[in-house]
Amino acid sequence: MKMKRPIFLTIWLVVMLLLSLAMTIDSLTYLHFIFLTKSYFSLFGIAAGFVEVWSIIQLLRWKKTGVTLYISSAIVILLATAINELSIVSNVNQMVISLLMVLIVNLIVLGILYLAIRPAWKSFK
Repeated sequence: MKMKRPIFLTIWLVVMLLLSLAMTIDSLTYLHFIFLTKSYFSLFGIAAGFVEVWSIIQLLRWKKTGVTLYISSAIVILLATAINELSIVSNVNQMVISLLMVLIVNLIVLGILYLAIRPAWKSFK
């Protein structure tokens, strides 16, 4: 029998879903720029955004694979950001700060997700 999902976990997953969806839709507005600059690796970042949305949906459906998909998509998005920063930004300090911000935000989101999932982990399939 499934455990009832803790309220904090539900709220956190919905917040994650809305933010991921918004960022993925926003990234689609850059398609013209991607094709213009031939920065095709950015397409992997956009695809990873859709995988991230799907991973959160899987977590809402009590699927453990959602965690793996979320972490994988976060890594791909970080790599896509790094490659884009290398090609766009000429200032190394600005690039490092940008990548650190992406990394820190991802670690905070994953940390909160871990704390929210931990009490209900046995209910995930």
